[in-house]
Amino acid sequence: MELDDLKGKTIRSVVALVGRTVFLQATSLVAFFFLGIFLSPSAIGIFIAVSALLRIFSLFTDVGLGAALIQKKEELDEDDLKTTFTIQEILVVTAVLVGFALTSVVARYASLDVQGVFLYKVLLITLFISSLKALPSLLLERKLAFETQVIPQIVEALVFNFLVVVLAYKGFGVDSYSWAILVSALAGLPLYYLLSPWKIRLGISRHKARHLLTYGIAYQGKSVLAVIKDDLLTVFLAGLVGTAGVGYWGWAQRWAYSPFRLIVDSVTRVTFPAYSRVQHDQEVLRKGIEKSLFGVSLVLFPILTAMIFLMKPVITFIPKYSKWELALPSFYFLCLGAGVSALSNILVNAMDATGRVKTTLGIMIIWIILTWTLTLVLVAKFGFTGISMASFLVTLTIVITVFLLKRYVSFSFVRPIIRPIFSCLFMGISMFFVLRYTSGLISVILAGAVGAIIYGGSSFLLDRKEIMANFGILLRAYKK
Repeated sequence: MELDDLKGKTIRSVVALVGRTVFLQATSLVAFFFLGIFLSPSAIGIFIAVSALLRIFSLFTDVGLGAALIQKKEELDEDDLKTTFTIQEILVVTAVLVGFALTSVVARYASLDVQGVFLYKVLLITLFISSLKALPSLLLERKLAFETQVIPQIVEALVFNFLVVVLAYKGFGVDSYSWAILVSALAGLPLYYLLSPWKIRLGISRHKARHLLTYGIAYQGKSVLAVIKDDLLTVFLAGLVGTAGVGYWGWAQRWAYSPFRLIVDSVTRVTFPAYSRVQHDQEVLRKGIEKSLFGVSLVLFPILTAMIFLMKPVITFIPKYSKWELALPSFYFLCLGAGVSALSNILVNAMDATGRVKTTLGIMIIWIILTWTLTLVLVAKFGFTGISMASFLVTLTIVITVFLLKRYVSFSFVRPIIRPIFSCLFMGISMFFVLRYTSGLISVILAGAVGAIIYGGSSFLLDRKEIMANFGILLRAYKK
């Protein structure tokens, strides 16, 4: 693929993913807002804990083969595809059967009622359904055809969010999640094969399997460590702070990381295959990393700043949301952590794309040790709020990530992010004074408007040249 074509596909893919994610996040947040009214913290906590447990099972269903297909420099052939699919399905079926066999053990540990057990079984079934979607989706991702890939994801999200809210309103409780997840998974399956046709074939080529597993297992090792760091800890904490405590923390995390999912996930999904294609060109890679850092900080930082200042008055204004006030300290720590994590993800993504997965595995090991140690210490002292405090402290290890990546790519970390940070400081000061001298709904609206104007004006003054240059690149990508 030519560099200009790659650049255009990358930009259009980022826009497609961000556009999709804006729509889906808006839909999802509206649904989550109503779930916060209709469901108790304990019900939301059960969903979070069981979902985390299923992500542990999903570890054994991929072994990094998907990432290996995307990262592979050569063109894919039929042996690559059927080998990947066959190995993946063997692993998925095994994991699902083991999961069903452990149902009683899981129910006892997490104190699941009948609805919780049903949710657990439904998630096991959808794990198998999702495995059937993997290969068509990966083929689109390797081609950077994210404009097409987003279609079934939009359909699934719309079905899920509509059903879960309606069922929660009707009093289904945790079962609202179960039925919404199952129906949405089935709705999306045929769309993947319609948009990315691939005839299912079984078979394993030893040569292909060895080649793919060499990269895939190392890459999946990072995912294993991530699950140990996050999901295994979540399951453990369900027994330590209870499902209600997990619910409060999960509510805070859902809101704090919503802009992160909106922006960073879209950027990293596109830049991984893009960085992989230009990993041999240091100058192009450097520019790509710096532009990613600048773009993410320019858009994400002001959103997080606004959320930090506006969440408390919003909760105060909505009486039925007052039950979530206990989660506000967690929310503030998680917002700060989301900003730092966004930058760290870009750097780790660049190392993965250039084949340095052993380095990122080392980083993950450091994160695991710190996360578990700090969480256990801080939860004992501050309750469920300690989970978020520990998470924020761990993100500060970004200095290690910067140092390690600089050994491979000579890039600037501070220059792309410093001016957006200053603009956010001006924005935060202006919002603080507006909120201090006004009250009620007008306070929220006025503070948001003033903050947006201050941030937009200061950003244009400080970063006019960079903003206009990136806007020009965006226009050229679509014009071509």
